[in-house]
Amino acid sequence: MKDFIEQLKKRNDIQNGMIILAIILGIVLAFRYLLPIVIPFLIALIIAGVLRPIVDWIIRKVHWSDKIAAIFVLVSIGVLVLLLGGGVVSALIRQAENLVSYLPFYKAQFMVGLGNCCRYIDNGLRLNQGASIAYATEVLTGIFSDFQITVLPKLTSQTVTVVKYAFAGIIFLFIMLYATLCMLKNYPYLFGKSEIGNGVRTIVEKMIAVLSKYLRAEGLIMLAQTLICAIGLWILGSPYFILLAVFIGVLDAFPVFGCGTILVPWGIFRLLMGDVFMAVGLLVVWGLCALNRQFLEPRLLGKQLGMSTLHSLFLMYVGYRLFGIFGFLLGPLGYLIGREVFELAKKKRETLHNSP
Repeated sequence: MKDFIEQLKKRNDIQNGMIILAIILGIVLAFRYLLPIVIPFLIALIIAGVLRPIVDWIIRKVHWSDKIAAIFVLVSIGVLVLLLGGGVVSALIRQAENLVSYLPFYKAQFMVGLGNCCRYIDNGLRLNQGASIAYATEVLTGIFSDFQITVLPKLTSQTVTVVKYAFAGIIFLFIMLYATLCMLKNYPYLFGKSEIGNGVRTIVEKMIAVLSKYLRAEGLIMLAQTLICAIGLWILGSPYFILLAVFIGVLDAFPVFGCGTILVPWGIFRLLMGDVFMAVGLLVVWGLCALNRQFLEPRLLGKQLGMSTLHSLFLMYVGYRLFGIFGFLLGPLGYLIGREVFELAKKKRETLHNSP
C-alpha cells in the first residue's frame, strides 16, 4: 500500500511538472507572438472586466439598458481622465518650457560644479591645475559635436516615421475604445454558456483580477514615490518639482534604475557646488523613497499577490531578457497568470479524478 501511494505521488509530480512546462511554454509563445496582435482587444477586455461591476450597479439603481449604462460609464471615466490628465500635462508643459528657457543658466551652473570637481581631482592626484577641466571640456565638446553630426540629422529624417507612429497610435486608441464599449455592454454574454465558455470566462476573470491587483500595487507604489519626490522637491524650492517628481516616479518603477539614479548624483553635484542644504535635502528625499519602497512593496506585492521583493525582481529580470523593456511588466504578470491557470488545471484534474 505504501509503495502504491508513493507511485501515485510520483505520478502526480510528473503530471504537475508537465502542466507547469506547458503553461510556461504557452505564456512565452502567447506573449511573444499573440500579444502584439491582440493587445488592443486584450486591454479592452481588461477595462471592460474592471468597469462591468459599475455598469451592473447603475443598471440595478437606474434601470438603464446595458448599452446606455456602458456608454455613460465609459464617457464619465474618459472625461475624468482627460480633466485630471490635462491638468497634470499642462503643469508638466509649463515647467518644461520654463526649464528650456533657463538652460543657459543651468549650463553655467553645471560648468561651475564641474570646475569644482576637477579642482578636487587635480589636488588629489597632484596634477597641474586645469588639467582635469581641460580634458572634461574636450570630452564634452566631442560628445556635443557627435550629437550634432549624427543624432540631430537622424531625428530630423525620422519625421515621417513619427507621423506614421502617431497615426498608428490614433487607430490603436480608436479600436481599443470601440472594443471596450462593445465588450462592456455585452460582457455577460462574451463567452457563451457552454462548458468551454465557462472555463474561458473563469480564466479571463482570474487574469483580470490578477492584473488589476498587480497594476494597482505597482501604481500605488509609483504614486507614493512621486508624491514623496514632489513634496520634497517643493520644500527644497525646485521650480520643476512636478516635472521631476513624475520622471523620477516612473523611473523608480524600473528596478534597474530607481530614485537614486537621479537623486544621488544630483545631491553630490549640489554638494560640489557648495549648496549643502539642497544636497542633504535630496539625499533625504532619496532615503525616504527607499524606505517607502521597502515598506510598501512587501505589503502590496507580498500580501496581495504572494510575491516577495526578490521574487518580483527575478521575474522582472527574466521578463526583460525574454521580451525587452516591456518584460519588466510581462515577467511578473506571466508568473501570476501561470499560477492561476495551474491552480484551475489542478482543480479540474482533481474534479475529474474524484468524479464517479
